[in-house]
Amino acid sequence: MRDGKASPALRSRVAVAATRWKSVAAQGVEPYVFCLGGGHDRVPEASVMASLLEQHGVPRSALIEEAQSATTEENLLHLGAILTDPAFPDAWVGKPYTETPNPAGLEQHAVNMPVTIVTSAHHMPRTLMMARHLGFKPQAVSAHHSAGLKGILREVGALAIWLGRSLRRRLTRG
Repeated sequence: MRDGKASPALRSRVAVAATRWKSVAAQGVEPYVFCLGGGHDRVPEASVMASLLEQHGVPRSALIEEAQSATTEENLLHLGAILTDPAFPDAWVGKPYTETPNPAGLEQHAVNMPVTIVTSAHHMPRTLMMARHLGFKPQAVSAHHSAGLKGILREVGALAIWLGRSLRRRLTRG
């Protein structure tokens, strides 16, 4: 994402998420779609995703924006905090990120629930590993687009960093 414009990879993920939402909604269930991520742009990635999802026909009433997280791990931690927040869904659903609580300030509770995760195919293994580690029961729906060598190397590096942080947290807890 650059200057509030979605990259081809982000557009691909949003299109897959919208298709998945429509498929589930056609069965009589209106699931929530969590748009997670602040990113490093002046317009948070969550807002861009929400806008694109609306363009794809997903109603605002199904969207939840979280724009405080900067990493995949923070995305998942904030998702868990939102889902276990006593104010959920009323404080979150259908509102822009500027009108929702900051999930970083919420208590972290054990999350033992199923979620469907839509992300890039090359990003999915690390995301699923993290989600399971945090207690989610994730189902994967991959968006396919070319990651290139740079994207794959980034994932390998990010996985190594996350594994190192996780190990350090375990060792310091006793």
